[in-house]
Amino acid sequence: MLIRPVPLLNFFVAVVMLSIGLRTSGGELLNIVRDRALLARILLANCILIPALGLLLVHTFPLTPDATIGIVLLAAIPGTPIALQFTRMAKTRLAFTATMTFVLSLVSIAMTPLAIETMPQVEQRNERPVLFLIVNIALYISLPLCAGLWVARRVPTVASRLVLPLGILATVVFLFLMWETRLMRREAFHAISGSGTVLAMFLLLLLSMLIGWFIGGPDREIRRIVATSTGMRNVIVVLYLARYCFADTNVYMIPIVYLSLMVPTNLLFHLAFAGWSKLSSASN
Repeated sequence: MLIRPVPLLNFFVAVVMLSIGLRTSGGELLNIVRDRALLARILLANCILIPALGLLLVHTFPLTPDATIGIVLLAAIPGTPIALQFTRMAKTRLAFTATMTFVLSLVSIAMTPLAIETMPQVEQRNERPVLFLIVNIALYISLPLCAGLWVARRVPTVASRLVLPLGILATVVFLFLMWETRLMRREAFHAISGSGTVLAMFLLLLLSMLIGWFIGGPDREIRRIVATSTGMRNVIVVLYLARYCFADTNVYMIPIVYLSLMVPTNLLFHLAFAGWSKLSSASN
């Protein structure tokens, strides 16, 4: 492995958030937050419905203790920036994409310590995972977004020229990230196959996306963004929790396998959505 996955992901997130900032305005971001009904539905889904779904799945399938912990953590902690690879393609809803990423990242700060406290198997309780989240949100989400907004306002001609190269760079970095983690994901997949673990995770992914789609409201682009952002749980934070709170276990394999499931599933979902949109436009 040439580059460690987490720094590579952080760089990808920073590039995407900078690019979004270059193409939106502060007013657009605030308008999204003012939609209290949609915001309430998103919080309800990510803080109550999907964690409850995770508990239902781990009690339905005959899972190992490590798989149970991993799936419960995935269900409880939303906000993975990996969703940006797909949601940033919704060019007419870039402000909503940025807001969803920021809001769900903030939600993960509250949900992480709650999830840890519900686990009697935790070997050590410390503040590192929460501090990790706060630092990452500040450095790789908030700061690049604000920088992009500032450049777009002060030097709009420069901002417009940066959008295309940043978009290409983000795609290349994401593809390289998937290539760099291919062996790790394959090994984890083979290690936990059996006992319904993969099926339970796949159901968590599909049902979470379905919940996101139905709470997204009448706008199809927003529904697509909410479905992806809700289904793609925070695998990076769960990996971090496995390192610091569940050492010497196989909990870390669960988010790695979930990553292997959620990327191709969302790719197919967005390709199908694009095809459906084109057919709908042609028929109208």
